[in-house]
Amino acid sequence: MLREAVGNDLAGKITEAILNTPPVTSVRKNPAKWPRLAAAGHSLAAGRTADNGGPAQIPWCPDGLYLAERPNFTMDPAFHAGAYYVQEPSSMIIEVLRPLAAGAARLLDLCAAPGGKTTHLASMMGGAAVSPAEGPAAARAGGLTANEIIRSRAATLRDNITKWGDPRITVTSLDPSAFAKLGHRFDFILVDAPCSGEGMFRKDPDSIKEWSVRAVNECVVRQRKIVKDIWETLEPGGHLAYSTCTMNRHENEENISWFAQTLGAQIVPLGPYLQATLHHTATPDNNNLGIILTPEGSLRLHPGLVKGEGIFLALLRKPDDDSSSNSNSSLKTESGSNLNSNSSRSSAPKPNAYGNSKANGNGKQMVTPPEHADAYAVNYFGPCPSVELTKEQAISYLCRDSLSLPESPTGYLRVTYCGLGLGFVKNIGTRANNLLPTSLRILNRK
Repeated sequence: MLREAVGNDLAGKITEAILNTPPVTSVRKNPAKWPRLAAAGHSLAAGRTADNGGPAQIPWCPDGLYLAERPNFTMDPAFHAGAYYVQEPSSMIIEVLRPLAAGAARLLDLCAAPGGKTTHLASMMGGAAVSPAEGPAAARAGGLTANEIIRSRAATLRDNITKWGDPRITVTSLDPSAFAKLGHRFDFILVDAPCSGEGMFRKDPDSIKEWSVRAVNECVVRQRKIVKDIWETLEPGGHLAYSTCTMNRHENEENISWFAQTLGAQIVPLGPYLQATLHHTATPDNNNLGIILTPEGSLRLHPGLVKGEGIFLALLRKPDDDSSSNSNSSLKTESGSNLNSNSSRSSAPKPNAYGNSKANGNGKQMVTPPEHADAYAVNYFGPCPSVELTKEQAISYLCRDSLSLPESPTGYLRVTYCGLGLGFVKNIGTRANNLLPTSLRILNRK
């Protein structure tokens, strides 16, 4: 199937890379948090350049960095604070969609877990992040919905989104067909479809054993249903980006043709978007990058051709005169329940609700504990004072150890590293009790 997709010569190069070269390590910066790392002299954000073994910019993503070696991310508090996201480079090609993401008011990442592309979309969205003082209601007026149908994966997605610290993102766990009950409400949709995973064979060699022609055919059926189910929710004139991490034509180009023929989708060439992105990153052209621009205008990235794994990206547009449009449709399910209150949860903290005093039944003042998610806000306006930790203290906190903060105020405190929130403690003077959720603690310090 690979030869069918790219020809014999390129198939040989790709196969050689999968079998005999290691995957690369890369991260994508959180643009709202990264400057604080640089100001604090963090090793990833300051110091070495690419010329002396430091990070090198990924050509198609201004916020993406190749790392010369893989550090122990678990032992970096900045990773836990959401200062960057560990992501393979080819997946960052959605950077070419920045003009569309920036111009859309309502975005959906339909198959979002674990959250890499969601956080990337959030970084590309237009406007500033809603401040915590404005709260979830303001965020939900527009913003980005991150959906994951599998509940266990949705929990991981929510953790990663929360750490990113952007309250414009709302996490849901719905079947794609459920969104159709809302009518047309999204200006931009990303479908990073479940696939046969050929593009990740180098990163996950065991997946090679699970591959089969039958699996490919089953994926095609599933992918077409997913896009068909969600297409109705796309506004006329809106865009749907379709991506996979596989390399065969059946799940990629043939699906795009099917979407055009069956749904009336217009195929939008990505060549101009790629060139604009490369110009922005000061990359002269694509000639030496190895990104394949297909005749239909889709993008293919393959190990052995680019410094990254296998990714396919295509762009579709719904015609302006789509007769099924109902742009004023309600944001409610058939039962009349609001989706945001019934089936989803915003990653935004509830402002002014935590760490405040309130009277109990006996008239005594009680203090409600802060919610952990509140700590990650880029601009924290909560009532708890912030206390900066050393790296050693931060790691102890992330291991859920008690801390000693004798010079800090008593009561609830927000603890930070490089100025970025990690969570909360309750300082009682002799010790600071750790309020980190047990599910987030580091289990192995090595």
